[in-house]
Amino acid sequence: MTALTSAGPFVRRASLNKLQAARRVCVGASAAALGLYLASPFVTLWSIGSAIQTHDMKALGQVINWSELDASIKHQTLSGLHLEQASDDLPDFGSSFATTAVSNAVDFTVTQANLGTLVDQAVPAAIPANQPTPSFASLVEKASVRFTRIDQFEVDVPLPGHEHDTPLKIEMRIQNWRWKVTKVEFPTARVPIMQASVAPSNA
Repeated sequence: MTALTSAGPFVRRASLNKLQAARRVCVGASAAALGLYLASPFVTLWSIGSAIQTHDMKALGQVINWSELDASIKHQTLSGLHLEQASDDLPDFGSSFATTAVSNAVDFTVTQANLGTLVDQAVPAAIPANQPTPSFASLVEKASVRFTRIDQFEVDVPLPGHEHDTPLKIEMRIQNWRWKVTKVEFPTARVPIMQASVAPSNA
């Protein structure tokens, strides 16, 4: 009876040690999973930059959600045409025709087969000829990044020659357990901010 009683503390201590070890494993696994999650969009960005530099369009195409990128480019193109502002001068048929033409052109152009051509045209268009082509590392250094949702990550990249324009914006979302590019916004002229003056106009 005495032997059984004296063995009690040792049993409790062994069970406590096992519980503490299990907790350490859980904490370690959680920390590792969080680290991988936080690093994953940066790894995807690096793979995108590497694919562009090596012109590996197959690898680049694998990190693009084509339907969402297609819709994003259509929206930007149509916004640039200012069809809503010209609605008084442009008949409904003309506006509809322009929208359909742009939609068809984007559908035809923004594809995996044309990705190499798109990249070759987009890079010189985004960076003026009088500016040296920056390295991917130099662009990343100036970029601002943020998680806008748990499954969404955004990158703003100021481009040389576009100091007075909005930055290049890349949006990625987790889809099928992988980060995918879903939206790209190209630099546009910044809207001037009107500031009211409190000083008298005759001062």
